[in-house]
Amino acid sequence: MRRDWWKWGDPKEIKHINDYPKVKAFVEERWKTHLREDFFPPKTFELPVISDKKKEQIRNIFASIYPKKISFSEDDRLFVSLGKSYYDVIRIFNGAGFISPDVVIQPTTHEEIQYILTQAHANNVHIIPFGGGTNVVGALSMDNIAGRPEIKCTVDLRNYKRMVKLDTENLTATFEAGILGPELEKILQSKGYTLGHFPQSFEYSTLGGWIVTRGAGQESTYYGKMEDLVEHVKVATPVGTLESNAFSHDASGINVLPFFVGSEGTLGIVTEATIKIKKLPKNYRWIVALFPTFQDGTNYLKTLAQSGVKPSVVRLSDANETNLYSKMSSGHETPGVLNDLKKEAQKLLLQWKNLTEPCVLIMRFPQGDISVSSQVIYAKTLVEKHKGMLAPNTIGDKWAESRFKLPYLRDTLVEHSIYIDTMETMVQWKDVPKLHQALTRELHKSAAFNKSKGIFLAHISHIYPNAACMYFTLITPMLRGREIEQWQELKDLVTNTIMQHNGSVSHHHSVGLDHQKWYKKYTDSLALEVLRSVKQKLDPKGIMNPGKLFS
Repeated sequence: MRRDWWKWGDPKEIKHINDYPKVKAFVEERWKTHLREDFFPPKTFELPVISDKKKEQIRNIFASIYPKKISFSEDDRLFVSLGKSYYDVIRIFNGAGFISPDVVIQPTTHEEIQYILTQAHANNVHIIPFGGGTNVVGALSMDNIAGRPEIKCTVDLRNYKRMVKLDTENLTATFEAGILGPELEKILQSKGYTLGHFPQSFEYSTLGGWIVTRGAGQESTYYGKMEDLVEHVKVATPVGTLESNAFSHDASGINVLPFFVGSEGTLGIVTEATIKIKKLPKNYRWIVALFPTFQDGTNYLKTLAQSGVKPSVVRLSDANETNLYSKMSSGHETPGVLNDLKKEAQKLLLQWKNLTEPCVLIMRFPQGDISVSSQVIYAKTLVEKHKGMLAPNTIGDKWAESRFKLPYLRDTLVEHSIYIDTMETMVQWKDVPKLHQALTRELHKSAAFNKSKGIFLAHISHIYPNAACMYFTLITPMLRGREIEQWQELKDLVTNTIMQHNGSVSHHHSVGLDHQKWYKKYTDSLALEVLRSVKQKLDPKGIMNPGKLFS
Protein backbone atom coordinates (compact mmCIF):
# COMPACT_ATOMS: atom_id res chain seq x y z
CA MET A 1 0.00 0.00 0.00
CA ARG A 2 1.35 3.42 -1.00
CA ARG A 3 0.30 6.04 1.55
CA ASP A 4 -0.12 9.69 0.63
CA TRP A 5 2.71 11.73 2.13
CA TRP A 6 0.35 13.99 4.09
CA LYS A 7 -3.02 12.20 4.37
CA TRP A 8 -3.98 9.67 6.98
CA GLY A 9 -3.79 5.96 6.28
CA ASP A 10 -4.97 3.81 3.41
CA PRO A 11 -6.01 5.80 0.30
CA LYS A 12 -8.87 3.31 -0.22
CA GLU A 13 -10.34 4.28 3.14
CA ILE A 14 -10.43 8.05 2.47
CA LYS A 15 -13.79 9.63 3.28
CA HIS A 16 -15.60 12.61 1.80
CA ILE A 17 -17.87 14.98 3.72
CA ASN A 18 -20.77 13.58 1.67
CA ASP A 19 -20.18 10.22 3.37
CA TYR A 20 -21.50 11.87 6.54
CA PRO A 21 -24.72 13.59 5.34
CA LYS A 22 -26.08 14.24 8.84
CA VAL A 23 -22.81 15.79 10.01
CA LYS A 24 -22.70 17.92 6.87
CA ALA A 25 -26.28 19.13 7.38
CA PHE A 26 -25.58 19.80 11.07
CA VAL A 27 -22.57 22.07 10.50
CA GLU A 28 -24.17 23.83 7.52
CA GLU A 29 -27.18 24.74 9.64
CA ARG A 30 -25.08 25.67 12.67
CA TRP A 31 -22.74 27.94 10.70
CA LYS A 32 -25.25 29.12 8.08
CA THR A 33 -22.94 28.04 5.32
CA HIS A 34 -22.72 25.59 2.44
CA LEU A 35 -19.90 23.07 2.19
CA ARG A 36 -18.74 22.83 -1.39
CA GLU A 37 -18.73 19.53 -3.23
CA ASP A 38 -15.10 20.16 -4.12
CA PHE A 39 -12.41 21.25 -1.68
CA PHE A 40 -9.32 23.39 -1.69
CA PRO A 41 -6.25 21.29 -2.53
CA PRO A 42 -2.93 21.39 -0.67
CA LYS A 43 -0.10 23.52 -2.01
CA THR A 44 2.66 21.85 -3.96
CA PHE A 45 6.14 21.97 -2.49
CA GLU A 46 9.50 21.73 -4.16
CA LEU A 47 12.06 20.61 -1.64
CA PRO A 48 15.55 22.12 -1.68
CA VAL A 49 17.76 20.32 -4.16
CA ILE A 50 20.58 18.37 -2.52
CA SER A 51 23.76 19.09 -4.43
CA ASP A 52 25.94 16.27 -5.72
CA LYS A 53 28.72 17.53 -3.45
CA LYS A 54 26.50 17.28 -0.35
CA LYS A 55 25.23 13.84 -1.39
CA GLU A 56 28.80 12.65 -1.69
CA GLN A 57 29.62 14.12 1.72
CA ILE A 58 26.69 12.27 3.29
CA ARG A 59 27.56 8.99 1.58
CA ASN A 60 31.13 9.30 2.86
CA ILE A 61 29.95 9.93 6.44
CA PHE A 62 27.76 6.81 6.33
CA ALA A 63 30.07 4.80 4.07
CA SER A 64 29.35 1.45 5.72
CA ILE A 65 25.59 1.68 5.05
CA TYR A 66 24.43 -0.14 1.92
CA PRO A 67 23.85 2.63 -0.67
CA LYS A 68 20.25 1.58 -1.42
CA LYS A 69 19.35 2.27 2.21
CA ILE A 70 20.33 5.93 1.76
CA SER A 71 17.75 8.04 -0.06
CA PHE A 72 17.78 11.63 -1.30
CA SER A 73 14.50 11.28 -3.21
CA GLU A 74 11.87 13.97 -2.77
CA ASP A 75 9.14 11.39 -2.11
CA ASP A 76 11.07 9.79 0.75
CA ARG A 77 12.07 13.14 2.24
CA LEU A 78 8.50 14.49 2.02
CA PHE A 79 7.01 11.42 3.70
CA VAL A 80 9.13 11.82 6.84
CA SER A 81 8.99 15.61 7.08
CA LEU A 82 5.90 16.00 9.26
CA GLY A 83 3.61 14.22 11.67
CA LYS A 84 -0.17 14.21 11.51
CA SER A 85 -1.19 17.14 13.71
CA TYR A 86 -3.57 19.85 12.56
CA TYR A 87 -0.64 22.27 12.58
CA ASP A 88 1.34 19.91 10.32
CA VAL A 89 -1.54 19.49 7.89
CA ILE A 90 -2.60 23.13 7.73
CA ARG A 91 0.90 24.23 6.68
CA ILE A 92 0.56 21.94 3.69
CA PHE A 93 -2.65 23.72 2.68
CA ASN A 94 -1.74 27.34 3.34
CA GLY A 95 1.77 27.09 1.93
CA ALA A 96 3.51 28.12 5.16
CA GLY A 97 6.13 25.50 4.48
CA PHE A 98 8.25 23.22 6.63
CA ILE A 99 11.77 21.86 6.85
CA SER A 100 12.61 18.50 5.28
CA PRO A 101 15.65 16.31 5.93
CA ASP A 102 18.60 16.23 3.56
CA VAL A 103 18.68 12.44 3.62
CA VAL A 104 16.61 9.46 4.75
CA ILE A 105 18.37 6.29 5.92
CA GLN A 106 16.48 3.01 6.40
CA PRO A 107 18.54 0.66 8.60
CA THR A 108 17.61 -2.97 9.20
CA THR A 109 19.89 -3.94 12.12
CA HIS A 110 20.82 -2.58 15.53
CA GLU A 111 24.45 -2.42 14.42
CA GLU A 112 23.53 -0.17 11.49
CA ILE A 113 21.54 2.14 13.76
CA GLN A 114 24.42 2.36 16.22
CA TYR A 115 26.85 3.05 13.36
CA ILE A 116 24.60 5.86 12.04
CA LEU A 117 24.48 7.55 15.45
CA THR A 118 28.22 7.12 16.03
CA GLN A 119 29.00 8.69 12.66
CA ALA A 120 26.44 11.44 13.18
CA HIS A 121 28.03 12.27 16.53
CA ALA A 122 31.49 12.43 14.96
CA ASN A 123 30.28 14.63 12.08
CA ASN A 124 27.66 16.86 13.79
CA VAL A 125 24.72 15.43 11.84
CA HIS A 126 21.24 16.05 13.26
CA ILE A 127 19.23 12.84 13.70
CA ILE A 128 15.42 12.68 13.65
CA PRO A 129 14.08 9.16 14.36
CA PHE A 130 10.96 8.21 12.37
CA GLY A 131 8.61 5.32 13.10
CA GLY A 132 5.09 5.55 11.69
CA GLY A 133 4.85 9.34 11.39
CA THR A 134 1.58 9.59 13.36
CA ASN A 135 2.77 12.01 16.05
CA VAL A 136 0.42 14.97 16.60
CA VAL A 137 2.53 17.33 18.75
CA GLY A 138 5.42 18.29 16.49
CA ALA A 139 7.89 15.61 17.64
CA LEU A 140 9.11 15.20 14.04
CA SER A 141 9.32 18.90 13.25
CA MET A 142 12.64 20.40 12.15
CA ASP A 143 11.40 24.00 12.20
CA ASN A 144 13.49 24.73 15.29
CA ILE A 145 16.70 23.92 13.40
CA ALA A 146 15.80 25.76 10.19
CA GLY A 147 18.75 27.62 8.73
CA ARG A 148 21.35 25.69 10.68
CA PRO A 149 24.18 24.32 8.52
CA GLU A 150 24.29 20.80 9.96
CA ILE A 151 23.11 17.89 7.85
CA LYS A 152 19.58 16.79 8.77
CA CYS A 153 19.16 13.03 8.63
CA THR A 154 15.94 11.11 9.26
CA VAL A 155 16.43 7.52 10.42
CA ASP A 156 13.37 5.67 9.07
CA LEU A 157 12.83 2.51 11.14
CA ARG A 158 9.95 0.94 9.21
CA ASN A 159 12.12 -1.85 7.76
CA TYR A 160 13.46 -2.76 11.20
CA LYS A 161 10.61 -4.94 12.40
CA ARG A 162 11.40 -8.57 13.21
CA MET A 163 10.25 -10.50 16.25
CA VAL A 164 13.45 -11.46 18.08
CA LYS A 165 11.97 -13.82 20.67
CA LEU A 166 8.63 -15.07 21.97
CA ASP A 167 8.79 -16.40 25.53
CA THR A 168 5.43 -18.07 26.23
CA GLU A 169 6.60 -19.47 29.57
CA ASN A 170 7.23 -15.98 30.99
CA LEU A 171 4.71 -14.11 28.80
CA THR A 172 7.14 -11.72 27.14
CA ALA A 173 8.08 -11.00 23.54
CA THR A 174 11.03 -9.10 22.10
CA PHE A 175 10.63 -7.09 18.90
CA GLU A 176 12.66 -4.70 16.82
CA ALA A 177 11.20 -1.27 17.46
CA GLY A 178 10.12 -0.36 13.92
CA ILE A 179 7.33 -2.93 13.78
CA LEU A 180 3.85 -1.53 13.12
CA GLY A 181 0.90 -2.32 15.38
CA PRO A 182 -0.96 -4.68 13.00
CA GLU A 183 2.22 -6.66 12.23
CA LEU A 184 3.03 -7.03 15.92
CA GLU A 185 -0.50 -8.13 16.84
CA LYS A 186 -0.73 -10.53 13.88
CA ILE A 187 2.38 -12.34 15.10
CA LEU A 188 1.22 -12.45 18.72
CA GLN A 189 -2.39 -13.36 18.01
CA SER A 190 -1.37 -16.21 15.72
CA LYS A 191 0.18 -17.73 18.85
CA GLY A 192 -2.78 -16.88 21.09
CA TYR A 193 -1.40 -13.72 22.73
CA THR A 194 -1.79 -9.93 22.60
CA LEU A 195 0.03 -6.84 23.81
CA GLY A 196 -3.32 -5.10 24.20
CA HIS A 197 -2.02 -1.74 23.00
CA PHE A 198 -4.49 -0.24 20.52
CA PRO A 199 -4.12 3.53 20.12
CA GLN A 200 -6.23 5.22 17.46
CA SER A 201 -3.02 5.36 15.39
CA PHE A 202 -2.60 1.57 15.84
CA GLU A 203 -2.55 0.72 12.12
CA TYR A 204 0.28 3.15 11.30
CA SER A 205 2.33 3.57 14.48
CA THR A 206 5.28 1.54 15.76
CA LEU A 207 6.35 -0.16 18.95
CA GLY A 208 9.28 2.24 19.31
CA GLY A 209 7.01 5.23 18.83
CA TRP A 210 4.62 3.96 21.50
CA ILE A 211 7.49 3.60 23.97
CA VAL A 212 9.20 6.95 23.45
CA THR A 213 5.91 8.86 23.69
CA ARG A 214 4.60 6.98 26.78
CA GLY A 215 1.63 6.01 24.66
CA ALA A 216 -1.77 4.71 25.75
CA GLY A 217 -4.07 2.49 23.75
CA GLN A 218 -7.85 2.53 23.76
CA GLU A 219 -7.77 -0.50 26.08
CA SER A 220 -5.06 0.73 28.46
CA THR A 221 -7.33 0.92 31.50
CA TYR A 222 -7.05 -2.89 31.56
CA TYR A 223 -3.77 -3.67 29.77
CA GLY A 224 -1.78 -0.64 30.94
CA LYS A 225 0.07 2.21 29.22
CA MET A 226 3.43 1.58 27.56
CA GLU A 227 5.37 2.28 30.76
CA ASP A 228 3.46 -0.68 32.25
CA LEU A 229 4.05 -2.95 29.26
CA VAL A 230 7.82 -2.60 28.69
CA GLU A 231 10.15 -4.94 30.56
CA HIS A 232 13.49 -4.14 28.91
CA VAL A 233 14.95 -1.92 26.18
CA LYS A 234 18.08 -1.86 24.07
CA VAL A 235 19.08 1.64 22.98
CA ALA A 236 21.56 3.01 20.46
CA THR A 237 22.93 6.40 21.56
CA PRO A 238 25.53 8.72 20.04
CA VAL A 239 28.11 7.47 22.57
CA GLY A 240 27.29 3.76 22.45
CA THR A 241 24.70 1.07 23.12
CA LEU A 242 23.10 0.52 26.52
CA GLU A 243 20.47 -1.82 27.89
CA SER A 244 18.12 -1.50 30.85
CA ASN A 245 17.94 -4.03 33.69
CA ALA A 246 16.57 -7.43 32.78
CA PHE A 247 13.50 -6.86 34.99
CA SER A 248 11.32 -3.81 35.45
CA HIS A 249 10.24 -4.78 38.99
CA ASP A 250 13.52 -5.70 40.62
CA ALA A 251 15.35 -3.70 43.29
CA SER A 252 18.76 -3.70 41.63
CA GLY A 253 19.43 -0.02 42.03
CA ILE A 254 18.28 2.61 39.54
CA ASN A 255 16.90 1.16 36.31
CA VAL A 256 17.56 3.38 33.28
CA LEU A 257 14.41 2.10 31.53
CA PRO A 258 12.22 5.07 32.62
CA PHE A 259 14.66 7.52 31.02
CA PHE A 260 13.72 6.21 27.58
CA VAL A 261 9.97 5.77 28.04
CA GLY A 262 8.83 9.23 26.98
CA SER A 263 12.23 10.36 25.69
CA GLU A 264 10.86 11.21 22.20
CA GLY A 265 14.11 10.37 20.41
CA THR A 266 16.17 12.94 22.36
CA LEU A 267 18.54 10.46 24.08
CA GLY A 268 18.96 7.80 21.44
CA ILE A 269 16.95 5.28 19.42
CA VAL A 270 15.18 2.41 21.16
CA THR A 271 16.10 -0.48 18.87
CA GLU A 272 14.69 -3.52 20.66
CA ALA A 273 12.09 -3.88 23.39
CA THR A 274 10.90 -6.78 25.50
CA ILE A 275 7.20 -6.35 26.18
CA LYS A 276 4.73 -8.06 28.52
CA ILE A 277 2.03 -9.99 26.71
CA LYS A 278 -1.26 -11.57 27.78
CA LYS A 279 -3.33 -14.47 26.54
CA LEU A 280 -5.97 -13.44 24.01
CA PRO A 281 -9.43 -12.98 25.53
CA LYS A 282 -11.90 -15.73 24.67
CA ASN A 283 -14.60 -13.13 24.08
CA TYR A 284 -15.76 -9.71 25.29
CA ARG A 285 -18.63 -8.40 27.40
CA TRP A 286 -20.05 -4.97 26.59
CA ILE A 287 -21.85 -2.50 28.82
CA VAL A 288 -23.48 0.52 27.18
CA ALA A 289 -25.30 3.10 29.26
CA LEU A 290 -26.84 6.56 28.99
CA PHE A 291 -26.49 9.19 31.74
CA PRO A 292 -28.48 12.43 32.06
CA THR A 293 -25.34 14.54 32.63
CA PHE A 294 -21.59 14.27 32.15
CA GLN A 295 -21.23 14.70 35.93
CA ASP A 296 -23.43 11.66 36.59
CA GLY A 297 -21.36 9.54 34.21
CA THR A 298 -18.14 10.84 35.76
CA ASN A 299 -19.32 9.94 39.26
CA TYR A 300 -20.19 6.47 38.01
CA LEU A 301 -16.72 5.93 36.51
CA LYS A 302 -14.97 7.20 39.63
CA THR A 303 -16.91 4.73 41.77
CA LEU A 304 -16.09 1.96 39.31
CA ALA A 305 -12.36 2.73 39.21
CA GLN A 306 -12.09 3.02 42.98
CA SER A 307 -13.90 -0.31 43.39
CA GLY A 308 -11.20 -2.11 41.41
CA VAL A 309 -13.30 -2.77 38.31
CA LYS A 310 -11.14 -2.78 35.16
CA PRO A 311 -12.83 -2.68 31.78
CA SER A 312 -10.49 -2.50 28.81
CA VAL A 313 -12.41 0.04 26.71
CA VAL A 314 -13.86 3.02 28.59
CA ARG A 315 -15.46 5.95 26.79
CA LEU A 316 -17.86 8.41 28.38
CA SER A 317 -18.93 11.05 25.85
CA ASP A 318 -20.44 14.35 26.88
CA ALA A 319 -23.81 15.42 25.44
CA ASN A 320 -22.22 17.28 22.51
CA GLU A 321 -20.09 14.32 21.46
CA THR A 322 -22.98 11.88 21.92
CA ASN A 323 -25.16 14.09 19.72
CA LEU A 324 -22.55 14.48 16.96
CA TYR A 325 -21.64 10.79 16.89
CA SER A 326 -25.32 9.93 16.53
CA LYS A 327 -25.20 11.85 13.24
CA MET A 328 -22.26 9.89 11.83
CA SER A 329 -24.36 7.15 10.23
CA SER A 330 -24.76 6.94 6.47
CA GLY A 331 -28.24 8.44 6.66
CA HIS A 332 -29.85 5.37 5.05
CA GLU A 333 -32.07 4.24 7.94
CA THR A 334 -34.98 1.95 7.13
CA PRO A 335 -38.06 4.07 6.30
CA GLY A 336 -41.59 3.22 7.30
CA VAL A 337 -44.24 3.57 9.99
CA LEU A 338 -42.73 0.87 12.24
CA ASN A 339 -39.36 2.61 12.30
CA ASP A 340 -41.03 5.97 13.05
CA LEU A 341 -42.98 4.44 15.95
CA LYS A 342 -39.81 2.87 17.31
CA LYS A 343 -38.04 6.23 17.26
CA GLU A 344 -40.96 7.92 19.03
CA ALA A 345 -41.03 5.22 21.72
CA GLN A 346 -37.31 5.65 22.31
CA LYS A 347 -37.77 9.41 22.55
CA LEU A 348 -40.55 9.09 25.14
CA LEU A 349 -38.49 6.65 27.22
CA LEU A 350 -35.50 8.99 27.23
CA GLN A 351 -37.69 11.92 28.25
CA TRP A 352 -39.17 9.84 31.07
CA LYS A 353 -35.65 9.00 32.27
CA ASN A 354 -34.52 12.67 32.00
CA LEU A 355 -32.21 11.66 29.16
CA THR A 356 -33.22 14.15 26.46
CA GLU A 357 -29.55 15.15 26.02
CA PRO A 358 -27.83 11.95 27.11
CA CYS A 359 -24.16 11.17 27.61
CA VAL A 360 -23.30 7.73 26.28
CA LEU A 361 -20.85 5.39 28.02
CA ILE A 362 -19.38 2.30 26.37
CA MET A 363 -17.24 -0.22 28.25
CA ARG A 364 -15.76 -3.54 27.18
CA PHE A 365 -14.55 -6.32 29.46
CA PRO A 366 -12.15 -9.01 28.18
CA GLN A 367 -13.29 -12.50 29.16
CA GLY A 368 -10.37 -14.85 29.80
CA ASP A 369 -9.91 -18.03 31.82
CA ILE A 370 -11.24 -16.29 34.93
CA SER A 371 -14.81 -15.03 34.62
CA VAL A 372 -15.45 -11.27 34.67
CA SER A 373 -19.16 -11.81 35.35
CA SER A 374 -18.96 -10.38 38.87
CA GLN A 375 -17.39 -7.15 37.55
CA VAL A 376 -19.98 -6.88 34.77
CA ILE A 377 -22.89 -7.51 37.15
CA TYR A 378 -21.56 -4.96 39.63
CA ALA A 379 -21.00 -2.39 36.88
CA LYS A 380 -24.52 -2.87 35.51
CA THR A 381 -26.09 -2.61 38.98
CA LEU A 382 -24.21 0.63 39.58
CA VAL A 383 -25.63 2.33 36.45
CA GLU A 384 -29.12 2.94 37.85
CA LYS A 385 -27.69 4.13 41.19
CA HIS A 386 -26.04 6.96 39.21
CA LYS A 387 -29.26 7.90 37.34
CA GLY A 388 -28.24 6.03 34.21
CA MET A 389 -30.01 3.58 31.92
CA LEU A 390 -28.56 0.56 30.16
CA ALA A 391 -28.63 0.74 26.36
CA PRO A 392 -28.18 -1.82 23.54
CA ASN A 393 -24.71 -3.36 23.26
CA THR A 394 -24.83 -2.84 19.48
CA ILE A 395 -23.60 0.72 20.13
CA GLY A 396 -20.36 -0.76 21.44
CA ASP A 397 -20.07 -3.13 18.49
CA LYS A 398 -20.45 -0.23 16.05
CA TRP A 399 -17.77 1.74 17.87
CA ALA A 400 -15.39 -1.22 17.70
CA GLU A 401 -15.97 -1.61 13.95
CA SER A 402 -14.91 1.99 13.25
CA ARG A 403 -12.48 2.61 16.12
CA PHE A 404 -9.51 3.41 13.85
CA LYS A 405 -11.43 5.30 11.13
CA LEU A 406 -12.09 8.75 12.64
CA PRO A 407 -8.76 10.29 11.50
CA TYR A 408 -9.98 9.97 7.90
CA LEU A 409 -12.79 12.43 8.70
CA ARG A 410 -10.22 14.98 9.91
CA ASP A 411 -8.65 15.20 6.47
CA THR A 412 -11.91 15.86 4.63
CA LEU A 413 -12.91 18.54 7.16
CA VAL A 414 -9.60 20.35 6.67
CA GLU A 415 -10.07 20.11 2.90
CA HIS A 416 -13.39 21.90 3.36
CA SER A 417 -11.87 24.75 5.40
CA ILE A 418 -12.93 23.36 8.77
CA TYR A 419 -10.61 23.57 11.75
CA ILE A 420 -10.47 20.34 13.78
CA ASP A 421 -7.97 19.55 16.52
CA THR A 422 -7.75 17.29 19.55
CA MET A 423 -6.11 17.77 22.94
CA GLU A 424 -5.99 15.53 26.01
CA THR A 425 -4.87 15.52 29.63
CA MET A 426 -4.88 13.54 32.84
CA VAL A 427 -6.80 15.22 35.66
CA GLN A 428 -7.91 14.28 39.17
CA TRP A 429 -11.55 13.26 39.58
CA LYS A 430 -12.43 16.39 41.56
CA ASP A 431 -11.26 18.55 38.66
CA VAL A 432 -13.01 16.69 35.82
CA PRO A 433 -16.33 18.63 35.95
CA LYS A 434 -14.55 21.93 36.70
CA LEU A 435 -12.29 21.55 33.66
CA HIS A 436 -15.18 20.55 31.39
CA GLN A 437 -17.21 23.58 32.47
CA ALA A 438 -14.25 25.98 32.31
CA LEU A 439 -13.31 24.93 28.76
CA THR A 440 -16.92 25.29 27.60
CA ARG A 441 -17.07 28.77 29.14
CA GLU A 442 -13.70 29.97 27.78
CA LEU A 443 -14.27 28.62 24.27
CA HIS A 444 -17.65 30.34 24.07
CA LYS A 445 -15.82 33.64 24.68
CA SER A 446 -13.26 32.97 21.93
CA ALA A 447 -13.65 34.57 18.50
CA ALA A 448 -11.12 32.04 17.16
CA PHE A 449 -13.59 29.31 18.16
CA ASN A 450 -16.57 31.15 16.66
CA LYS A 451 -17.85 31.50 20.23
CA SER A 452 -20.96 29.40 20.94
CA LYS A 453 -21.17 28.33 17.29
CA GLY A 454 -17.99 26.29 17.58
CA ILE A 455 -18.36 22.59 18.36
CA PHE A 456 -16.68 21.39 21.56
CA LEU A 457 -16.66 17.66 22.25
CA ALA A 458 -15.28 15.90 25.32
CA HIS A 459 -14.95 12.37 26.59
CA ILE A 460 -13.23 10.34 29.30
CA SER A 461 -11.09 7.62 27.74
CA HIS A 462 -9.05 6.06 30.58
CA ILE A 463 -9.81 5.74 34.27
CA TYR A 464 -7.63 5.34 37.37
CA PRO A 465 -8.51 5.30 41.07
CA ASN A 466 -7.29 8.90 41.44
CA ALA A 467 -7.75 10.42 37.98
CA ALA A 468 -9.10 10.20 34.46
CA CYS A 469 -7.91 11.02 30.98
CA MET A 470 -10.07 13.70 29.35
CA TYR A 471 -9.98 14.04 25.58
CA PHE A 472 -11.23 17.13 23.74
CA THR A 473 -12.14 17.81 20.10
CA LEU A 474 -12.63 21.34 18.71
CA ILE A 475 -14.43 21.89 15.38
CA THR A 476 -15.09 25.32 13.93
CA PRO A 477 -14.85 27.27 10.64
CA MET A 478 -11.28 27.87 9.58
CA LEU A 479 -10.10 31.49 9.61
CA ARG A 480 -8.70 31.62 6.09
CA GLY A 481 -5.47 33.59 5.99
CA ARG A 482 -5.09 33.22 9.78
CA GLU A 483 -5.09 29.43 10.07
CA ILE A 484 -1.88 29.14 12.09
CA GLU A 485 -2.77 32.05 14.39
CA GLN A 486 -6.18 30.47 14.99
CA TRP A 487 -4.59 27.13 15.84
CA GLN A 488 -2.06 28.71 18.23
CA GLU A 489 -4.72 30.81 19.97
CA LEU A 490 -6.96 27.79 20.56
CA LYS A 491 -4.03 25.56 21.55
CA ASP A 492 -2.97 28.16 24.14
CA LEU A 493 -6.52 28.65 25.42
CA VAL A 494 -7.18 24.94 25.93
CA THR A 495 -3.77 24.04 27.35
CA ASN A 496 -3.64 27.03 29.70
CA THR A 497 -7.09 26.11 31.00
CA ILE A 498 -5.99 22.51 31.48
CA MET A 499 -2.93 23.59 33.47
CA GLN A 500 -4.99 25.99 35.59
CA HIS A 501 -7.14 23.00 36.60
CA ASN A 502 -4.18 20.85 37.65
CA GLY A 503 -4.13 18.74 34.52
CA SER A 504 -1.06 17.13 33.00
CA VAL A 505 0.62 18.47 29.87
CA SER A 506 -0.39 15.23 28.15
CA HIS A 507 -1.73 11.78 28.98
CA HIS A 508 -0.64 10.04 25.77
CA HIS A 509 0.02 12.45 22.88
CA SER A 510 3.44 13.39 24.36
CA VAL A 511 5.30 16.73 24.38
CA GLY A 512 7.14 17.33 21.08
CA LEU A 513 7.45 21.00 20.18
CA ASP A 514 3.77 21.88 20.59
CA HIS A 515 3.65 21.26 24.36
CA GLN A 516 7.23 22.18 25.16
CA LYS A 517 6.62 25.58 26.76
CA TRP A 518 4.15 24.09 29.24
CA TYR A 519 6.36 21.06 29.92
CA LYS A 520 9.31 23.30 30.82
CA LYS A 521 7.17 25.69 32.86
CA TYR A 522 5.42 23.08 34.98
CA THR A 523 8.25 20.54 35.43
CA ASP A 524 10.36 20.87 38.56
CA SER A 525 13.51 22.88 37.74
CA LEU A 526 15.88 20.48 39.49
CA ALA A 527 14.26 17.55 37.66
CA LEU A 528 14.93 19.33 34.37
CA GLU A 529 18.58 19.76 35.33
CA VAL A 530 18.85 16.02 36.04
CA LEU A 531 17.35 15.28 32.61
CA ARG A 532 19.72 17.72 30.93
CA SER A 533 22.63 15.95 32.62
CA VAL A 534 21.46 12.62 31.21
CA LYS A 535 21.11 14.26 27.79
CA GLN A 536 24.60 15.73 28.05
CA LYS A 537 26.08 12.31 28.87
CA LEU A 538 24.30 10.33 26.13
CA ASP A 539 24.13 13.06 23.47
CA PRO A 540 26.86 15.59 24.28
CA LYS A 541 26.57 17.40 20.95
CA GLY A 542 22.76 17.60 20.99
CA ILE A 543 22.24 15.79 17.69
CA MET A 544 19.28 13.62 18.73
CA ASN A 545 15.92 15.13 17.71
CA PRO A 546 17.31 18.55 18.62
CA GLY A 547 15.21 21.10 20.47
CA LYS A 548 12.52 18.71 21.72
CA LEU A 549 11.31 18.25 25.31
CA PHE A 550 13.62 20.27 27.61
CA SER A 551 16.34 21.26 25.10
